[in-house]
Amino acid sequence: GMSAYSYLAEVLVDKYDVDKDKIRPEATLTDLGLDSLMVVEFLFDVEDEFNIEVPDDRAEFETLNEAATLIDELIEAKGD
Repeated sequence: GMSAYSYLAEVLVDKYDVDKDKIRPEATLTDLGLDSLMVVEFLFDVEDEFNIEVPDDRAEFETLNEAATLIDELIEAKGD
């Protein structure tokens, strides 16, 4: 499977028209031009892709790196 970070980067570029050059680990979704509704949709995309559920209390990440780390942890915890 793709790493969480690579997947996030790909989806942001392909689906949300984010400029590839703006994608950095320390970039926030706001920096990348996503509004709150897009962030919710983005989380759905991620949950579908990795078959995970992001609990509301964990969805408070700021940067892409934090998001990727969170997703990796959730995949790990699922353990399949």
